[in-house]
Amino acid sequence: MDDALPTTTTAQHQVRTPPDKTLDTASAEVVLWRTAQVRAGHGPRARAATRALTESFNERYEGVATALSYEDAFGVRGRLHWLVHLRSMSDYTALTQRGADRGSGVLGLASGEDDGWEELFEAGSVRETVLLPHRWGIFGTATEAMMKADVNPVEVVDGRGRFQLLPAARQTSLPVESLITSASSGLLMHRTAQAAHAYRAEARVLARTLAETYNLNARGRTTVFLFEEAFGQMDRLHFFIHMADVDAYQELMALDASPDPNAPRASYIQDWISPERGGGTWDKIILQDSTRDSLLVPRVFA
Repeated sequence: MDDALPTTTTAQHQVRTPPDKTLDTASAEVVLWRTAQVRAGHGPRARAATRALTESFNERYEGVATALSYEDAFGVRGRLHWLVHLRSMSDYTALTQRGADRGSGVLGLASGEDDGWEELFEAGSVRETVLLPHRWGIFGTATEAMMKADVNPVEVVDGRGRFQLLPAARQTSLPVESLITSASSGLLMHRTAQAAHAYRAEARVLARTLAETYNLNARGRTTVFLFEEAFGQMDRLHFFIHMADVDAYQELMALDASPDPNAPRASYIQDWISPERGGGTWDKIILQDSTRDSLLVPRVFA
């Protein structure tokens, strides 16, 4: 009898490039998140088309963009997810042009090619969200303390100021080699939460503190990055929680239950709103019933 534990499959096997050349949630400046619902009876064809499109895309745009595909683990059956990791915002603009005539955007075939996807997925189910790694001051959310410390994320290019995007790996003090990413995780939990507009700056301080607390406590097992929507709902925060395997989830649950002052619980009971603004903990910052978790597993390309 074979008592060996099964090997966790990661999305890295979907690309031919080595890990250090694969763009992922740690190294990309822009992440395009696309979801689509498979039409009943078309599962095998839809998943085969996903593999063909992902492999074609990654081969054509190696070094510029990397597409990785996933599926809901315990959510809506047949809901597929793609994370298209882009080197820069300008690369996003360039890649959209290749499918502009068909309206297929970044992750689609070139103009004039028939991919047949219209019959594989439910009409109106395709959603795309452009996500940017959080950086202090994004969308005008610098706190008073940051402004006093002269935190300035604006760079000047060709005489014009622009916000400087940085990869999410810069959010943590941990070395890059210890991070788990969208390419190397066995499970990827996507968490969204809506911040109260009045406390949008405090919400981001809380979110970054929680993310780094998890990173330091679960080093090598779980990595958390914070992203924001570029063109969607304002102040909706996105956490990508990258877990090595299913056991890492229970390890996170243990962290949440821990009374250790260095564990996440301390952040949940701390006041994040200044006394001058009435004070308050996280439950005043995050809108009730706005938090959602989705557990994604990498698609297996056998």
